[in-house]
Amino acid sequence: MEMRVTEDIAIGQDLTPRLPPIAFALHDSALNSHCSACFCPLPPQPFPPSNTLDVPTILYCSPHCSSLDSSLHLSSGEQHLLSHLRQSPPSTWDDSSDLRLSLRLLHIFQNKFSRILSGSLNRDHKLFVEGNNENPFPENEKSEGPNDYYYGNEDQNCGDKEGFIQNDVVFERIAGLMTNRERLTFHNHEKWKDPYENSEHVEGYEEVQSEFERIQEGAKAMEVARRMCLGDSASLDSQEEEMVLCLVLTNAVEVHDKNGCSLGIAVYDNKFSWINHSCSPNACYRFSLGLEHNEEPLLKIFPAATKNVFANANGNDVIVEGDTKAPLSGRYGYDYGPRVIVRSIKAVNKGEEVTIAYADLLQPKEMRQSELWLKYKFKCRCQRCSAVPVTYVDSCLQAVRTVNRDIYTGEEFKNLIKAFDDTITDYLSFSEPKSCFEKLERLLSNGEFDDQIKMKATKSDQKLKLHPFHHVLLNAYTTLASAYKVYTSELLALDSDSNNLQAFSMCKLSAAYSLLLAGVSNHLFTFETSLMASVANFWINAGESLRSLIKSFNLESSSILSHKCRDCSIVGIYGHGHCQNVQLEEINKQQLNCIANITSKVWIPLAYGSSYLGSIQNPIDFSWLQSAGPFIGFSRVEECSEQVRIDLVWLSSHCLRYGALLSSICYGFPLSDDM
Repeated sequence: MEMRVTEDIAIGQDLTPRLPPIAFALHDSALNSHCSACFCPLPPQPFPPSNTLDVPTILYCSPHCSSLDSSLHLSSGEQHLLSHLRQSPPSTWDDSSDLRLSLRLLHIFQNKFSRILSGSLNRDHKLFVEGNNENPFPENEKSEGPNDYYYGNEDQNCGDKEGFIQNDVVFERIAGLMTNRERLTFHNHEKWKDPYENSEHVEGYEEVQSEFERIQEGAKAMEVARRMCLGDSASLDSQEEEMVLCLVLTNAVEVHDKNGCSLGIAVYDNKFSWINHSCSPNACYRFSLGLEHNEEPLLKIFPAATKNVFANANGNDVIVEGDTKAPLSGRYGYDYGPRVIVRSIKAVNKGEEVTIAYADLLQPKEMRQSELWLKYKFKCRCQRCSAVPVTYVDSCLQAVRTVNRDIYTGEEFKNLIKAFDDTITDYLSFSEPKSCFEKLERLLSNGEFDDQIKMKATKSDQKLKLHPFHHVLLNAYTTLASAYKVYTSELLALDSDSNNLQAFSMCKLSAAYSLLLAGVSNHLFTFETSLMASVANFWINAGESLRSLIKSFNLESSSILSHKCRDCSIVGIYGHGHCQNVQLEEINKQQLNCIANITSKVWIPLAYGSSYLGSIQNPIDFSWLQSAGPFIGFSRVEECSEQVRIDLVWLSSHCLRYGALLSSICYGFPLSDDM
């Protein structure tokens, strides 16, 4: 299945109203800080579920939210699951949100589809829940998402028939949503073998087998919770829990607040879940939290089949809403919870398919393909993945920068990548910033794994180094910006002159790496505009990092705060919200020229102290990468003169404004003149 637009769509347009979820659940880490009904922050005195005398396991921001959600929380077995997991935590589930969401969905499905689940089905109803032994859903050769399947050839076979079966019905879909159970539970595993794993290795098999065991353990925990809720005499089938859990793993999306923090997960109906994946998507999505909603835009997308299921007069495959054969033609969940809005990030022609990203687009092709296969069990054949040779962006994301790469073995390259990954993982696990940035700086500058193990090369200037655009280095820049920032806070807390001076140097390096990350990602964005959402966040982070430097060390120059930039005409329209009327290419050019010009004036004092940053001539304009000779680096440090302070303020302002502009296109957030 897929979704297409009903009319010509310009960039930065909402394609859907605020779509309510079928069901949702907060992450465990947010249960004590956010409302379980609307996902808003909790007040100092939150409200427990109504009609319960037990110690509350979830909380609400108001009596109204409690009245909306308490019944589902109590009757689904969610409360019992939380109590059970506290006593007997499963070894493979660090967070219970997938399990709790599955319990909620199972309860909703049983109430809404009780006649279907009990076996009272005619042929149309079988198609409604979709799939049976005689007519399964075979794989679409051009599938680009887990819901991209069709009602096909009756001679086809869907593999192992040990799926969830009642009265000869295999529930491949519920409420139009793919369960993906046959693949996720490893039935007929030879058929679903990861095509990206070398047949001589068993890593792919082991990962899928581990996921199968994890699903089984989760389904058993759900069954225990339901028995606690319904009574030990209840007639339950663990395959039901397994089936709905697979549906959640396939269709649930992370719900983020405006700051990008992940709060929980939610499952939406076909208007959202049928939107397929692309590594070069033309749309993205955002969430609306709370219970109050403004006037809604019209729905501008419609469902279509990928094969000749139903066809209109123009030959387009469509499913008519309201038809009993349509997998979804109404709302099956509740009218509250985090709502999702789909928005265009490219111009889309009438009848063209709408696509979003299921994976991180700043990963190279092989990593995206492997991630999509392991999680969703499909191979992406989008234009970016099918390009021969690989696209410029994918080439950059896996490039090595060395004079003679033939002198290095594949094992040495793998070890270098592993050294980066291990250092970043250790920082995220143990939060030791000083150790982290020291190791990463050594890896970036010298290509060394540690003090004892060094790269072997015939010449000292031929050490194996990754290209500044390599995806591993993008993660390293992010980590370094964070590590230097954390260490700055630790030094300032000591409150001494020597520590404050060192904190100033650390804060500058944090801002420098944030700026480098924004510049690199923006360079890639000029070749792949679907990276807009990530680039917007990086520019905002760079601007905030520069602003933090300015405020923390009193570098602000009040003489320029009320002025407009003379070189950047786009600044004057920020407060009007009409960015869709300005060509993105022209905006990009104007802003980058201005930012690059300012950066060239402050880069040396900003980045002084890092030998790696000393090899970066300009973090915005990368034309220097084409030059034959290496950049020698910084020979001296310049003080933060009045002009440097002014330029830092200008640079911070431009980064924030440019990021806000891109963010307004992606998410529709209003622009402000005070940035």
